[in-house]
This record gives sequence, structure tokens and C-alpha cells, in this order.
Amino acid sequence: MTVEPPPPSPLPEGKGEQARDSSATGSALIEREASVPPFPSGRGDGGGGSAPSPSPPPPPKGEGQRTGRRIVVAAAGVAAVAFAVWYFAFRTPEPRDDFSRFQGEWKLTVADREKQMPITVRVSGDKWTWLVGGTDQKRYAMTLRPDTNPKEIDLTQLTADDSPLQERRGGSSVPVVLRGIYTIEGDKAKLVTAPNPLPRPTTFDADDGPPVWVLELQGR
Repeated sequence: MTVEPPPPSPLPEGKGEQARDSSATGSALIEREASVPPFPSGRGDGGGGSAPSPSPPPPPKGEGQRTGRRIVVAAAGVAAVAFAVWYFAFRTPEPRDDFSRFQGEWKLTVADREKQMPITVRVSGDKWTWLVGGTDQKRYAMTLRPDTNPKEIDLTQLTADDSPLQERRGGSSVPVVLRGIYTIEGDKAKLVTAPNPLPRPTTFDADDGPPVWVLELQGR
């Protein structure tokens, strides 16, 4: 007597579909892996082509600010060197004494006087020349005493041949001299003078004294 094997048990509901889904998913993964090249171009199996150049790393934080500061400092250094070259090599040095400060042409006005004549004073060396309307009028020899207080100036009038002009006084000849005091600072000067034999002024503020000359330097 032959015994027949029992029939297979039916699959539980939903398990057949699950198995089919798993099989399909596995097939899809295999196909996707097969489609992806095993290595990038030029790597792994010695394939041709060159590797891409790596990107440069970004500059450290704050490097741009430090570079800007270095540029500013360098520019300031160049400007300082240029100024030093001009100051010591090309700039006209300031006069160191009153005699040198007086050199040049000055515009002369009389303080507290409304109507002014166009008077120019030209100082060259120790010669002091008055020009009215551009024409020489009088010439003087200038003598300064900058060590006195106030500073003193003598203007001795000259003849055409630069000899001291003489005048008769008390039976004798004496030179014509304007004696005065002065101040000079930068491009401005003030003088008060009196002709001999009058005493030399001692102040710029005397109410009944001689007029104050104000000189402004026009060019050196």
C-alpha cells in the first residue's frame, strides 16, 4: 500500500506578495550597482584621464583686514619718506636771523591811516630801497641790532653813489639817519622810526609818537 505525501500548506495571506516584492527590490539594486562605475575616471583600475585639481583652501579669517592694514602702513611710510626728501632737499629753508628775514620785497602801509600810497620796500643785502609807483625814491643802508629789547634798526639815507647823505646841523655835517625799533615774525614786520636828532622810539603804542610802518612780505 503506497502512502501519498500530504499537499503543501497554503501560504499565509500577503506573504507571497512580500516575497515577490523582495525579489524585485533585490533585482533593482543589482541593476543599479552594475550601472555605477566602480571608480571615478583615472582611479582604481588605472583608467585614463587626470585627477581634478583640488580647490585652494579659503584664506584664514581676518587675513584680508591684516593685508589692508599692511598696505596702509606701507603707503604712509612712502609718504613720510617723500616729505622728508622735499623738506631737506628742495624746500627753501627758513631764514635763521633777522637780517635774512628782511630780504625780499615788502608792501608797506602806515597803521591807522585811511589813505595809503602804493609803497614797496625792497631789501637786498643791507640796502633798503623805497619804491613809489614802481620808481626808486630813496635808498638807505640798514643796520639791525636784534639783541636789544626792543630790537633796534637804523636806516642811513644814501646818495646816488651809495655814500651817506649829509645834512648840516650845528655847523657840522652829519648823516641823515632814521632810528627806530622793529619786530619781525614770518612774513610780517612792524617798524617805528624817528629822524635824528629826535630820540629813538621805545614803544609801538605811543599816542603822540611817530607812525607805525606795517610791512607784509610779497615774495622771497
